[in-house]
Amino acid sequence: MEKITSKDNARIKAYAKLAVSRKERQRQGTFVLEGEKLLLEALRCGVEIRSVFAGERWLERHGEALPPEISGVCAAVSEGVEQRLAQSQTPQGVYAVCSMLDNPVNLAKMEEGGCLLGLWDLQDPGNVGTMIRTADAMGMDGVVLSRECCDLYSLKTLRAAMGSSFRMPVLVTDMADFLRESGFTSFAAVVGEAEPLGQLQFPPKTVIVIGNEGNGLSPKQVGCCSRQVTIPMRGRAESLNAAMAAAILMWEASSRGAVR
Repeated sequence: MEKITSKDNARIKAYAKLAVSRKERQRQGTFVLEGEKLLLEALRCGVEIRSVFAGERWLERHGEALPPEISGVCAAVSEGVEQRLAQSQTPQGVYAVCSMLDNPVNLAKMEEGGCLLGLWDLQDPGNVGTMIRTADAMGMDGVVLSRECCDLYSLKTLRAAMGSSFRMPVLVTDMADFLRESGFTSFAAVVGEAEPLGQLQFPPKTVIVIGNEGNGLSPKQVGCCSRQVTIPMRGRAESLNAAMAAAILMWEASSRGAVR
């Protein structure tokens, strides 16, 4: 197995650039992940692993039982090099470069129908990852991200999703065009005057649309949706966190049979 001891190694520098640059990830069609759990989830879900970098301590524990998808592309790295790779405060031991997911395949799955979650211009990667994970847990049929959302492939988003990014069909596209052309009935989640959740039935092809964390959906974005839905609140809070609102809406859609 190759051993890398220099922080200036070209492959290490390339990984570090991918870890922090959305533009570079898009240019290369690759992303990075960090940690054993995410790597194993990616393998289970058929994500193409381009290369793996493993710390010495991690290899001592796992080196003899590496899956063939890893062993053939794995390089050992020194402690100093691992510190260059690690994006979290505590080094995770193993790091990988992977191919991006296949959006055309995801679109084909979504066009079959079901219930989708639409995220329009959200900027917090923890929120987006959490919502993808919740959509997976609720049995949603896919997630649609607007192009202005934070990056699906950032490490913060991937960590918050806990592997659900690899299992769920996720499409990054122009949201207005998708809502206009997809044939789905779209529900804009709003505060105030709208159809109250609990009193409506979601049709067979539904997309629940959540807006930006700070501002929600703009009037123009709401206008792109077929209908509006609100979560009735008995207390004095004016609104809910975007991820919490999405979870409640998805739970209701699931319990009322909109999710296949």
